[in-house]
Amino acid sequence: MKKFTLLVAGIILSAQTFSQWSSEPSENTPIFTGTGEQVIPKVATSDDGTTYISWFSSENGNYNVRLQKLDVYGNKMWQDEGLLVSDHESMTWLTDWDMAIDQDDYAILVFQDIRNGNNNIYAYRISPEGEFVWGADGIALSNNEAFEAAPKVCITDLGNAVFAWPSDDVIIMQKVAPDGTLLWGNNGITLSGANTYSWPQLIPVGNDDVIMKYFEDSGPAWSPTRHVFAMRYDSDGNDFWGEPAVISDAGGISAWTQIFPFINDGQDGFYIAWHDDRDNDMKASIFVQHISADGVAMFTDNGVEASLNSTMNHFYANLALPAGSDDIYVYWNEMDADQNQKGIFGQKLSSTGDRLWSDNGKAIIDVSNTGVYPVYANAVEQDMVVFYEEYFDAVNTSLKAMRLDSDGNFVWAGEKVTLSSVQSEKIHPDFTGLTNGQWILVWDDNRNSDADIYGQNLQPDGTLGPVVIPGNLEVNPDTIVCEYYGPFYVNLVNNTSDAVMVESAVFTEWFCEVTYPDPTQFPYVINAGDSLTMETYVKPGVNTPEGYVINYLDIATSVENFQVVYYVNENLLGSIDEQNSQLRVSAFPNPSAGNVTFRVSSALGINSSLKIYNSVGKSVRSFEMKGTEQDIVWDRKDKSGKIVMPGFYFFSINNGDKNYSGKIILY
Repeated sequence: MKKFTLLVAGIILSAQTFSQWSSEPSENTPIFTGTGEQVIPKVATSDDGTTYISWFSSENGNYNVRLQKLDVYGNKMWQDEGLLVSDHESMTWLTDWDMAIDQDDYAILVFQDIRNGNNNIYAYRISPEGEFVWGADGIALSNNEAFEAAPKVCITDLGNAVFAWPSDDVIIMQKVAPDGTLLWGNNGITLSGANTYSWPQLIPVGNDDVIMKYFEDSGPAWSPTRHVFAMRYDSDGNDFWGEPAVISDAGGISAWTQIFPFINDGQDGFYIAWHDDRDNDMKASIFVQHISADGVAMFTDNGVEASLNSTMNHFYANLALPAGSDDIYVYWNEMDADQNQKGIFGQKLSSTGDRLWSDNGKAIIDVSNTGVYPVYANAVEQDMVVFYEEYFDAVNTSLKAMRLDSDGNFVWAGEKVTLSSVQSEKIHPDFTGLTNGQWILVWDDNRNSDADIYGQNLQPDGTLGPVVIPGNLEVNPDTIVCEYYGPFYVNLVNNTSDAVMVESAVFTEWFCEVTYPDPTQFPYVINAGDSLTMETYVKPGVNTPEGYVINYLDIATSVENFQVVYYVNENLLGSIDEQNSQLRVSAFPNPSAGNVTFRVSSALGINSSLKIYNSVGKSVRSFEMKGTEQDIVWDRKDKSGKIVMPGFYFFSINNGDKNYSGKIILY
């Protein structure tokens, strides 16, 4: 009996076949390019790699709200235009809004519209399957005649969503449970007084508390005396500190200054930074304040000044805090008196507020005629990454980033990395923190005339494109000896302490079936120390090296993808192909925006069923088959006749003692 050796050349961690994160800064990743303008995107990412991107989409004279779901590699999980969240009537001009992701990977969106004639606030909770948990129209957080805009949301450790928004001269807060219950009464909590309260921001602290930063304004709206405070609210909405923490009552903050860098200090206090002209000398300065978990100002009253250089302007602060660090880093725009020349400077502040990079800070990008504008900073290990725009002219920019060590020195060999080299207007950028080995940024971009939504990822080593997730599975052994007519067995072993879910094998010109421990279970959970054997049949592919044929087996798990490379002696392929002819299965088109046709044929006859499963292994639909050849058209409906949501689906065919499976992508 003839035998041959099947060499497993190695495991290549790779993106899925349809990975979307571009490696080319001249292209980037289009999130949605519609016929009308697409604007003000928001992005949020979970620890397991799920990313939601939402935006306003101009359609039929209205700004609708849309939502797209991506996997860790940038694959769109829903149809190209995303999920339509709301087409209720909006204002002709838009205000800011917000989105977060909760512990169950549900997207929480909050925005204002005028569906009831007033400008009120609405919130939605959307499941990973695209289900509207709080109803098709979301939850009305308010219903009054006040002007309400720019709502914010954060998620507590207990999974509750806390919202805050300005309503005329007051701020209203509400907490909503995952099931949609309003936890702070039907009308929420109102912060009011003799002056105007505006522009809240939220961070979660403790198990179920939040800290809210806000402004208190007096005087004319166009030139207010603006003071900055913070309040901590406990789980029941009670004032935790007894009185507001004073961030700054020095004044000098302009009416158009709204949102500050505002980050948790790692101990349930926070750092915050801003620029103001409290001295009325027509030059802006950067200030940083640290408030403890008890509401105590840890730096000097009204904040520490980051630079004492009084000949220059200092605008647009960004903060970065490495985990466990006692030092806080602040980066800003350094500008001359006429604001014609610009650079990017930084300062390192100690736990007591001492300036550690001289009194004037450190030049990261020297002041010059080249316009630069910092937009975000974030820590990675003990380093910082600063994202910034570089101007081609007065409007069009490129996007760049630089990684800096704790002394402010460049880490990457080329110093800076270009994220988008396209000469276009890029506005409303939004960023995730470093999650799953990457940052994700989105923005609206006019490279195609009307504004569209584009995105890009960046990895800590300065590279773009699909991430490589560290492996949890191994393929053993390296060399497999099989009978020429037999299947090839690949053994997946889970060497981690966590359970790993193998969803299916992705295939095109070859067949794969799971034979251990139960071929009918999709997906299969491999617990710590367990293994799973995959049985594969190989068909001819590309000849390399000489005398061998190369084929790929893609195994999609819940956390990563593996690509196993097989080199097979081509002299044996005729026998293998003959065996495969006993049962052939194909699904097309795949990916599909419409129906999917399954073509099944077998020289031995078919007496079986085709079963379709969703991404969590729940049976969706089944079809009975008889004869030697059959086409089955799936109309995307489940057993109840309801159209299924876009996403990943699996099919399985059991024909006697053989079970064949595959993966389908629906848009």
